[in-house]
Amino acid sequence: MRTRYALIVIALGVCVAEPPTAQAVQATWDTPFSPSGWTRGVTPGSLYAEWNSFTDDSGPTTIVDTTPEVANFGGGTYRLEELTGTAFITSGGNIYSFAAPPQFQFTITGIGGSSSDVRDVYLRIGSLGNFDDTLQRSFTGFALNTIPGTYTELFRGTVGGSFGGSEVEALVSWLNVPNSSPFVLSWNAIGSSVSLDQLSIDIGPARSPAPIPLPGAAYLLGSGLVGLAGLARRAKHTP
Repeated sequence: MRTRYALIVIALGVCVAEPPTAQAVQATWDTPFSPSGWTRGVTPGSLYAEWNSFTDDSGPTTIVDTTPEVANFGGGTYRLEELTGTAFITSGGNIYSFAAPPQFQFTITGIGGSSSDVRDVYLRIGSLGNFDDTLQRSFTGFALNTIPGTYTELFRGTVGGSFGGSEVEALVSWLNVPNSSPFVLSWNAIGSSVSLDQLSIDIGPARSPAPIPLPGAAYLLGSGLVGLAGLARRAKHTP
């Protein structure tokens, strides 16, 4: 199956790879992003990895990319997999399918830290192709270990040429998520003819979760019980 789709790269890959517009530039982040709370590539215990193009390490069934192309700070092991088996790598290094909506699973192991800790996680993702005007997205269904993420659009531009569509950059965040190894992130395209153009992941250092304050009613109940206990002691020792 993969061979059949790969043969069409010559016909479609060039227009996917090189959208002729000055505003939407493939494999280049149009909007800078830095995580809040730590310094990327510097803060101990944080992790960072980035892909501006993708390769296929897997063989004939599904696309798997295990090698960050630009940076890999803080250790960790990464596995990005396209799950439908209908996608192929374009000449520009995108993961693309015109046959089905691409689906992705991104697994990160070797994160370190304690299971009682929490972390902040930021997934930055770039796409080319179809865009859903109702959802205002090209990719949706973002989850980290089944926890839904918060989606923020960072950039959107029109892709010219015969391919058309939109270039979209988005940030998906998870704050104070339980530390775990692995982290398993998943998402899917809104339809076919959407390609994954870029990907980066920022994982903040592990930290102890903030203490949960007692509700006011529980505090008042506790104070009342203490007061009753004091009255009981006084009554017991009263001659």
